[in-house]
Amino acid sequence: MLQRSGWNQFCIARDETGNVVDANSGSACRYCLSGALCKAWRMLDAAHEEYYFQYFERKFSTVLRKQYGYDRTLTQWNDHVATSCEDVLSLIDLVIVDVAGEDAAAIPSFLQRRPKSKEISA
Repeated sequence: MLQRSGWNQFCIARDETGNVVDANSGSACRYCLSGALCKAWRMLDAAHEEYYFQYFERKFSTVLRKQYGYDRTLTQWNDHVATSCEDVLSLIDLVIVDVAGEDAAAIPSFLQRRPKSKEISA
């Protein structure tokens, strides 16, 4: 979704003119990391949103701490550390790998082929 729609900072979503909108808005065209996650799980399983928020907040926090020594929330990282959509996509890739654990077969093949982006600084 971020690759297709675009990324943004300091709000869940924006429309084409840069106005702040809800992630579920039909006019949303750019999302922050939290907004993209919310939009994705609402499309898949909106009834369990509270579970997904807690789960992904923990997973992203673990990866940010382990990989970069960053101890704040994924939202703060998106707004104050990330400098591009590629930074955010790289972090998502790291979380997928972390969730898959050491079972390389569980890592989606598109991640195994994706070129490595520049290192994200904390």
